[in-house]
Amino acid sequence: MKRFKRLFPVLLCACLLSMAACKDNTQKELERMRGEWVSKSGNTVFALWNDNGQYKVTRTVKVRGRELTNTYAVRQTDGCLYIDTGFAVVLTYDGKTDRITLSPGGEYQRSDKSLKQ
Repeated sequence: MKRFKRLFPVLLCACLLSMAACKDNTQKELERMRGEWVSKSGNTVFALWNDNGQYKVTRTVKVRGRELTNTYAVRQTDGCLYIDTGFAVVLTYDGKTDRITLSPGGEYQRSDKSLKQ
């Protein structure tokens, strides 16, 4: 029992430190993903941007010649990034090919007129 009493605080600190490291990695990944993205078909565009520490996605879709825009928050749960649309839209980034995959939603490539600075 004495061992457990000594071991518990050490394990708790290790867990908290690893969780903080995950958050830092997620923030760095989101920073790399900032910018404007276009779907492979070209009819859907979204911009990922930072609004006072909260990352958001603004999606623009052309429907019958009109552009419709919606803005959603990006959140992290269990190490995965989600776009909070009311449904679980998983957001993954491939740094090698500079592509974002939305599930559901398909693959997106960085736009030529990107917001990335």
